[in-house]
Amino acid sequence: MHKQRWVVSASLWVALTGAAVLPSTAIALNDTCTNAHVRPMGYQFSQVGNNTTRYYRFLAASGASYHVHSSPVGTNDGAPEFCAVDNWVDATCTTSAGALYGDEDTNDEGSDGDGFVATSSGVHTTAVFNSPEINAFNCETIIQETTLFSPWFFREVANGYDGFVEIRNNHSGTVGGIVVTAFNSSGAATGSTEIAIPGNGTALVRVSDLGAPATGFGSVRIATPQKPGTIVANITTLSGLTGLSFDAPFSRRESPYQ
Repeated sequence: MHKQRWVVSASLWVALTGAAVLPSTAIALNDTCTNAHVRPMGYQFSQVGNNTTRYYRFLAASGASYHVHSSPVGTNDGAPEFCAVDNWVDATCTTSAGALYGDEDTNDEGSDGDGFVATSSGVHTTAVFNSPEINAFNCETIIQETTLFSPWFFREVANGYDGFVEIRNNHSGTVGGIVVTAFNSSGAATGSTEIAIPGNGTALVRVSDLGAPATGFGSVRIATPQKPGTIVANITTLSGLTGLSFDAPFSRRESPYQ
């Protein structure tokens, strides 16, 4: 809302209600896990410091994948400054989310990127560390969901139809921790598998191997803890009997900030 409009609206509200406009609550410095600041998914934020750690909260959904990337900004080429990332699956920084890599050939100098597949829904925490340099510098950080979804496959054993999930790794090195899950038309998971893909390689997963019903349709989710764009995928439903085929590309779920 425009500042002038806000002032007019606030003044009118005070006149009508007789209430006072109170200052907002002070925000504690997020230098401990307890005082972590909330950050929305897909929103890029900055912290300034040297030899400092700042904590941030975000919500994750079970079965979905996420990637946190932080990079120094405004430093000289070849400078020693770096930003480091750690993730936890709780609000107490007790249980590590682990670190799955595999996209370093697209990383910025001095940056760090950690990804994971959420095993539970709820509050997660990330910490960003500015390396101990003489002068303070910026670490620019973004938390992104990386889950991929395809809306449709069809399986009919009698006519030879099956769905084939084709997955490409756009990174030059092997990536792992990729979880492929099939769902029936009612939204119930029928089965999943975890795979690794070599650099610039392709994997093929049949939905019939993921417990899809002999006759029916459904969808597929791919949880990929790598940076967005590292993994791309498509489903081809085809029949060797009829010669017909249908494609349903995967797309990434994004927040309003992305």
